[in-house]
Amino acid sequence: MKKFQDIDAFRAWLSLNDIDSSSWGTGDTKSLINLWHELNEGEIILFEHPPLRVVNVVQVIIRQGDYVLLEAEQVFGDGQRRYRDQPPAEKMKPGETYIEAAMRCLLEELGVEESQVQLFPGTHRQVKTYAQSSSYPGLPALYNLHIVEAAVSGLPETAFWRDNRSFIAGDPVKRHKWVWRRDNVLASPPD
Repeated sequence: MKKFQDIDAFRAWLSLNDIDSSSWGTGDTKSLINLWHELNEGEIILFEHPPLRVVNVVQVIIRQGDYVLLEAEQVFGDGQRRYRDQPPAEKMKPGETYIEAAMRCLLEELGVEESQVQLFPGTHRQVKTYAQSSSYPGLPALYNLHIVEAAVSGLPETAFWRDNRSFIAGDPVKRHKWVWRRDNVLASPPD
């Protein structure tokens, strides 16, 4: 695992490894500061040879008949938009179980309380996926996905927007648009 003294040392290390971060923070990408925050908060692990961002993520599958709840769109604090088609997902914090992360995810992203949620631990499965990060182009990533199903009461039956409760704490995403889509495809790993 790689550690850095400061963000300038981090930027230099990326450059030495031919990872160009100059376009990060534009379009639908996150900024170098966002990645620095993820690293310092323990939300990711960074390996040095070769460079690899390892992310432990919980994904929560919520069903409504033949439909699943997906995040269709994110709006960042600076107004940029990113289109997703992902179930509710959250990076796991150090020492956090997938159940704790799932509950935090549903609170922060959907605004639901623990009393509204029934998790089904028997549905838990893990999937490892290597991918190029859409948030940080050029930086390879390994996603350790913890997927679990849940029933959540009190959600709207049509598309809806929710403000992100963790926005002030360093998360660049300010709002989420949620939609119900036919349960036929669950898209690529969250970023």
